[in-house]
Amino acid sequence: MTGRDRIGSPSFTAVNALIPVVELQNLRQYFNKLKYQEAAEYIVASGLELAHFYFKRDDPFACFCYYRDLVWIDIPVFTREGLESFQIMQLIEFEEQRVKDCISRGDFRTVFYIADKRIALLVFEELFDSIPDEDKYDHFWFIYSRCGLGLDDFPPGYIEEIQRFRTGPLEMPGDHSGLEIYRGQSEPRSTPIHREYSWTVDLNTAIRFAVEQGGETRVYKALIDKQDAAAYIKRKNEKEIVVYPGRLRDIEPVKLLSIADLKPEMERRGVIERYHYYAQRLKKEYFYRPEGTHGIMHTRRVLMLNLVLSTRLNISPRRLNILCTAALYHDIGRINDNVDPGHGVESFRRAREMGLINLLGSSDQEILRYIIENHCINDQKAREHLPQYALPDLQESQELFDIFKDADGLDRVRINDLDQRQLRTDEGKNLLLVARQLFHDFNSIF
Repeated sequence: MTGRDRIGSPSFTAVNALIPVVELQNLRQYFNKLKYQEAAEYIVASGLELAHFYFKRDDPFACFCYYRDLVWIDIPVFTREGLESFQIMQLIEFEEQRVKDCISRGDFRTVFYIADKRIALLVFEELFDSIPDEDKYDHFWFIYSRCGLGLDDFPPGYIEEIQRFRTGPLEMPGDHSGLEIYRGQSEPRSTPIHREYSWTVDLNTAIRFAVEQGGETRVYKALIDKQDAAAYIKRKNEKEIVVYPGRLRDIEPVKLLSIADLKPEMERRGVIERYHYYAQRLKKEYFYRPEGTHGIMHTRRVLMLNLVLSTRLNISPRRLNILCTAALYHDIGRINDNVDPGHGVESFRRAREMGLINLLGSSDQEILRYIIENHCINDQKAREHLPQYALPDLQESQELFDIFKDADGLDRVRINDLDQRQLRTDEGKNLLLVARQLFHDFNSIF
């Protein structure tokens, strides 16, 4: 594989659709309005060639661009004033020098990261012979994942040629040769599931993709032999598995509970009314960053998830009150969005100091204190703390703690870091899709 003619990929259609600006000079009525001649003279006077400027009729927000070799820069307005105000000439010089510096020191990863997605694969082709053989495989799959490419974007044999540069076996989860993989999508879809090549080893990632596409959510699972995976891409924590469709087996839908499935029961049991009863107690001033990762919307979702879990587990009103109160105030002691194992103690202290806790009975308040103070540490350490609290029923306290931790944990979908294996209750494990739907579109659902 050598030279620019190494591949004939549809991803290059963006380049093929470019129209050189100089070819549009005959459209005088149109270009006179844009002061085309002044812009052209300004470009030439700046030491650049007009031949590297193009018109893009398929982009209403940036109808022009500069494209030369490894650099592509969109240009919002093709007038001298526009070029000057957006400092296009300086930006071109900066980007070309940055790419040149990266190449000179062999930093190809940065080149492929900063290259425009529309030409990143062309850049790879251009630099292919300069890239060390041991890096070619990893660089290609980085570009593949970053640019949204697919196996069907490449001619037969191209991926097999790339595979020759892999330096060892793929490091994938699991101890056995067989691997369960997932794919989420919206139905109806033109491509049958058995012909899809992009999958993931993470069920929650598949659910996220399905929900974000809109429409009717479908998640599928399949099995492959590990040696049949073309690549395992961990970029952006998506844990993508690229497979040849013909090597998939045992494809079947994953059964998941949705908001639509739960709504009849929620309406019958008054869950929405209970949610609004508790949610009205929330105030922005309780949170150091109300719109942040651990702010009001996170708190609202944890409240709703506690209500859903409690309803499905037939929790008594008294226990439900403890859980909902914990949901309201469990993060008000935070002063950052980082790992903070001490914020539970501070949250309970603040809630009590502000007079927010109105539970009947000291025993219920002690259960609440245990839940809030220990929700942000690992389960083993939390259990070791049980004797430090005057808890009337250790089993009940632990059960409520587990429910709350699952509700709080399910909202880790907001940071794409939910591991369903760490959920404690069977009902919690059934709410993966519900948690994603709540995060994706909470306000329209409730």
